[in-house]
Amino acid sequence: MPLQITSPAPNALFQISSEPAWPVLQFQTDAVLAEGQKLNWSWSMAWDRFSKQGTEESSTNAWNAQASLSEALTGGVISDIGGSLTVQVTGPGGSASITVRIRATNPSRQEVMEFLASQPNSTGFDRILDAESRMQHFNANGEPIKTFDNGYGMAQLTNPAPSYEQVWNWKLNIAAGLALFAQKQASAIQYLSQNNRTYTPDQLARETISRWNGGAYHEWNGSAWVRRANIVCDVQTGNIGWDMNNPANAGQTAAQLRARDRGNYSRGRQQGDNWNYFGVCYADRLMP
Repeated sequence: MPLQITSPAPNALFQISSEPAWPVLQFQTDAVLAEGQKLNWSWSMAWDRFSKQGTEESSTNAWNAQASLSEALTGGVISDIGGSLTVQVTGPGGSASITVRIRATNPSRQEVMEFLASQPNSTGFDRILDAESRMQHFNANGEPIKTFDNGYGMAQLTNPAPSYEQVWNWKLNIAAGLALFAQKQASAIQYLSQNNRTYTPDQLARETISRWNGGAYHEWNGSAWVRRANIVCDVQTGNIGWDMNNPANAGQTAAQLRARDRGNYSRGRQQGDNWNYFGVCYADRLMP
């Protein structure tokens, strides 16, 4: 009889825990190996635009994917990626292949807050996670949240583009977000302290959050840092507003501008639109 994979069943569903921890996943064959014979395994994991692949061999008729992929992907610490896992085995009797599905479980808010508390310089980042994803990393299908502009996961990582591991492992996603947050804060400090100017902790927080979403929050009025006066926000959205220096917007109220433009929000901003996404509006929303 030709070589067969006897378990798991084709298209079987496996679940990553909220910890996160990968499920036990062992592929069993009906191979009968003589002394010195081995099975050769090749695997590929894919989801969205991400993929990983590798090879293994075993001297038994089974292969523990959890242990093998843990070492192959992150040097001993499993990265808990998911998607479609296709495994092919070759040995005495021929070859066989199977594809299974791996999905994931959202962490609780408590788990997220406990992880944030363990990370340096994370104060205030919970506000961003709430705004970006309500501290949810996976959708109803157990796959990472993805936005129209390719923002992935709880921290909505977009630029720099996240790795496969950062997309699926919510802790790695937050860690990457915190690294970016630190860069934004450094830029905010450099900006606010130029020419030996002083600033308050609240101003630093607003400047950092604004730069997370895009652009400076403050401008210098000659004696102090103040909010950019030319930006009017649509308070019914997260970060949409108008530059009132644009002649097309001048003389109109936020209500009038919203009535004019809200029909185009869902398609995303396009060239020629007189509204935009502003970090100022994002910071106002997070720190009213």
